[in-house]
Order: sequence, then structure tokens, then C-alpha cells
Amino acid sequence: MPKLFASRERDARVADAGFAINPNYAPLYATRSVAEIALGRFEQAKTDVEKAMRLSPCDPAMGQGHFNLSVVEFESGHFDAAIDDAHKAIDTGYRLFTPNAVLAAAYAFEVKTEEAKAALAEARRLNPNLTMKC
Repeated sequence: MPKLFASRERDARVADAGFAINPNYAPLYATRSVAEIALGRFEQAKTDVEKAMRLSPCDPAMGQGHFNLSVVEFESGHFDAAIDDAHKAIDTGYRLFTPNAVLAAAYAFEVKTEEAKAALAEARRLNPNLTMKC
């Protein structure tokens, strides 16, 4: 097993152990969701993100939650939902290039070329070193 996946498996196990102590600690769900995304367990990741967001609806990291949902929806082939969540991430102040990169890809799959170009341009503005390859 590659090192990245082994560490993500460990992250998920640590979060699981933490739930035995406090099953309502939102950051554990958020942490496990990132591990689950990396491991390709998208349904569990979505459940975890949504639970973290319900447990802590005023969390300043809400944009990260919406971004994580956008990745889950994109990887699940739900491009409209990915677009919606990426926009929510941006609207809540998550100003990294990554939501725009998801937008660019999701718009491309939806054959919304102008929107994809605009999202990619914004991602590249935020991260000039970003490259895209097919």
C-alpha cells in the first residue's frame, strides 16, 4: 500500500477512535472525510462532511466543507452538485484555487465551455503555477 493511502487509513482509524470519546466532535468528521475522499470512499466522505456541517453550522471552516462536498460530487459524477458546492465554498470565503479548479472540470464535463474557461482563469490567477493536462 502506498504511503499516502496508509496514512489516510491511519487518519480514518484515529478519527474512529476519537468518536468513541466524543461522537459529536465536528472536526473529527471533517478530518475523516478528507481521508475518505483520498481513499475513494465518497459516500462515507459525504456523510462525514454533512455531519460535521450539521454539528457545527457556524464553523469558520464551512467553506472547506463545501469544497470537500464539491470534490465528492465531482468524483461521483454529479457535476451540477459539484458546481453548486464549489460556488458555496467560494461564497463562504474559501478563496483557494481548488474550488475554481473543480468548477473548471465540472463545467467542462457539462460542456459549459465559457464557464469552464472563466473558472480555470480564476484558478490560475489564484495559483499561477497551476497546469492542466488531459
